Amino acid sequence: MTTPDITLCMIIKNEANHLEKCLSSVCGLVSEIIIADTGSEDNSKEVAQRFGAKIIDIPWENDFTKARNISLEYATSAWVLVLDADEAVDHWSENLLQPLLGAEYIHGYWLPIIHYVGDIPEADFVTDHVCRLFRNDKRIIFRGSIHEEIASSIWELPAGEIAYADLRILHYGYLEDELMRKNKYNRNLALINNGLRLQPNHLFLRYALGAEYYQQGQYKEAAEILLPLLTSTPAPSGYVSDIYLKTAYALQLCGRKQEAEEVFRTGSGLFPDFTDLLESYALLLLEQGKLSSAKHYLEQALQSGNTAHKYPSSSGSGTYRTELLAGRVCEKLYQYPDAWRHYEAAIQHKPDYTEAWKELVPLSLLSGGKAQLRALTHNHLHSLSPDTLSYLLPAALNARDPEWQAELSTASQLPLSVQVALQAILEINNQPEHLQTLAPLEQLLHDPSHLSNRSFVLGYLWAFSCRIGDTESAMRWLVCLLPYRPGILSIHHLLAGNYRLKADLSDLNYAAQLLLQTGAWNSLLALYRHSQGSSFQWSSLPQPLLYGLLEAPTSIKKQWCSIYVSKPPQYQTPADCTEWQLYAAIAYSCGEVPILHIEDEAALRRVGGATAAVSLAYYKLQLAAEVYPQGIPSAHLSSALLLRSASRT
Repeated sequence: MTTPDITLCMIIKNEANHLEKCLSSVCGLVSEIIIADTGSEDNSKEVAQRFGAKIIDIPWENDFTKARNISLEYATSAWVLVLDADEAVDHWSENLLQPLLGAEYIHGYWLPIIHYVGDIPEADFVTDHVCRLFRNDKRIIFRGSIHEEIASSIWELPAGEIAYADLRILHYGYLEDELMRKNKYNRNLALINNGLRLQPNHLFLRYALGAEYYQQGQYKEAAEILLPLLTSTPAPSGYVSDIYLKTAYALQLCGRKQEAEEVFRTGSGLFPDFTDLLESYALLLLEQGKLSSAKHYLEQALQSGNTAHKYPSSSGSGTYRTELLAGRVCEKLYQYPDAWRHYEAAIQHKPDYTEAWKELVPLSLLSGGKAQLRALTHNHLHSLSPDTLSYLLPAALNARDPEWQAELSTASQLPLSVQVALQAILEINNQPEHLQTLAPLEQLLHDPSHLSNRSFVLGYLWAFSCRIGDTESAMRWLVCLLPYRPGILSIHHLLAGNYRLKADLSDLNYAAQLLLQTGAWNSLLALYRHSQGSSFQWSSLPQPLLYGLLEAPTSIKKQWCSIYVSKPPQYQTPADCTEWQLYAAIAYSCGEVPILHIEDEAALRRVGGATAAVSLAYYKLQLAAEVYPQGIPSAHLSSALLLRSASRT
C-alpha cells in the first residue's frame, strides 16, 4: 500500500525533547513533513532532519495563526495533517487513513485530542475535538491568534463539510511539568489579551480567556467572563456545551450555588447526553443532600455512555468514573446491592481502577459477597497494577480469606519475594494447631532476596509467636523488629499489662492488624483490654479488618463485646457512635442483642447522624423480634453494612 498523500505541517521552537516521539508516530503515514522553526536554540532541527523534514526558518510574531498558515503554503500533498511537537498520533494505520482521504465530499475531519493532565503521563485526561486533518486548499486557512482553528474557513466553502474520524491524537503538553517549563499560562493570557484589545467583542477570544482562568483555578474571574457568553454565543459555534460546564462549575466553586444550579439545569436540558455536565450537576446536588436527584443525573450519564466523540470530556465520564460516583450515592441511600453493581461495572470498564476496588472490597466482604469478590479478582488479576495490588493484598490478609490470598499470591506483577512471603503466611495459617511451626517464614530471613521484606517477615513472626503462646520467640522477634518499628516495644508492655508506657495510635493499629491476620486472638483481646484510655478505636481500622473480626470465633467475639461493655460509655463524637455500631454488629453476629441504656441511646441520636438513626431503628427491630419472633419482619439492612456507612460519614 502506498504512503497516504498527506503533508505534516508543524511549527516548533526548542522541542528536541518531544519531536522524535511525534515524528516517529507518523512514520509511513505522511508523504511530506514541513516544519516552520521560530527560533530553536536546541537540536530540534537536527532531529527533524533525521526524519527527512523540510525546515523553514520564520520569525516569531506572537501569532500562531500566521506561523501555521506559512507552513501550509509549503505543503504539496492533497491533504494536510497538523500536529504540535508535544503530540503523537495513536496507532494510526494506512488502512484507516486511505478511505478517509478518498471521501469525495469531505473537506476536513474532527479528530479526538487526548490531553493528558496532572503529574503522571497517560493517566488522567480530558478530550476535545479539533479539525487537524483537511484538504490542501488555499481557501482553508487558520484563524485566531491563539487556540487557532481552521473549521470556520471550511464552513465558508460551498458545501464545505467536516466529518468525525476516530483517529486519536495524544497530547502531553498539559502535564504539569510541561505547563511550568513552557510557562504556557502566562503566554496564553498575553496572547488572548492582545487579541481582545484589537477585537474586544470577539466571542471565541472571550471564551478562551474564561477557559484559561478556569484552567488556572481562578474561578471567580472565569465565571464573570463566561456567564454572559451563555446568552450571546450562537449554538452552532461548537463550544457552547463547554461554556455551560465551565460556567456552572466555576459558579459552584466560588460559592454562587444557586446560579450554578440554574446553569446546570439549563445545560442538562440543552445537552442531555453531555456526561461531564450531568456528573458535575450530580456532584452539586450531592453536596446539597439531594441524593435521589443526584442518582437520577448519574444514571442519565451512564445511559449516554462515552460521548467523547461529541463533547469535550474527561477520563471515565459516562463510564468508570460515573459508575464509581453512582455507587457512592447508592450507598448513601442504603441501596447496597445497586452500589455493588455500579462498583463492579466500574471495574469492568477499567480493571485497574484502584478507587473502585477500595469501595467494592469492603462492601463485598460485609455483605457476604466473598465468592463474587474472588471471581472478580480472578478475572482481572493480570490487569492489576502494583498500586491496586498493594491495596488488595492487605485487604485479603485482614479479611483472613485464604482462598483470596492464594489467588492474589499468583499475580505475576508482584515481586517474587512478596509472592513467596505470602505463600509462607498461607502455609502457616493452614497448619493444624498442634503441629505449628514458623519455619516457612524463618527461612526467608536467610535469603538475600528478601532483605527488602525483612520487617514484613519479622512482624508476622512476632504475631504468629503470640498466636501459639511462645513468649520467648515473640520477644526474640520483637527485638529484631525494633530497628524497623521502635513503637512495637510499647505494644509488648501493653500486652503484659504494663500501662506506664503509652502506645502510639499507629503502633496500636499495626499490632491489631497483625494479631488479627494471624489469628492471635488472646493477644488481640489483651491489646483491647489494656488499651483503655488511648485514642485507639477499632472502627477506624480498614474495613476488611473489621470483616475479619466479625468472622472471628464466637467465643472471641463474645469476649470482645464483654470488654466493650466494661468500658465507660462515651458518645460524644460521630466516631464514638461508629464504635458502638461495630459493637452492635459483633453482638448480632454472635446471636446476641447489644446492650444500650436509655441515656446512651439519647447520646447516639444526638451526635450520630442519619446512619446512627437507621442503626437504632435496626436495633429496635431486633428487640421487637426477640419479643414477637413470628410477627415482626426481618431487617433488610445488615448491621455490618450500617457499620460501613457509619464509618464513611
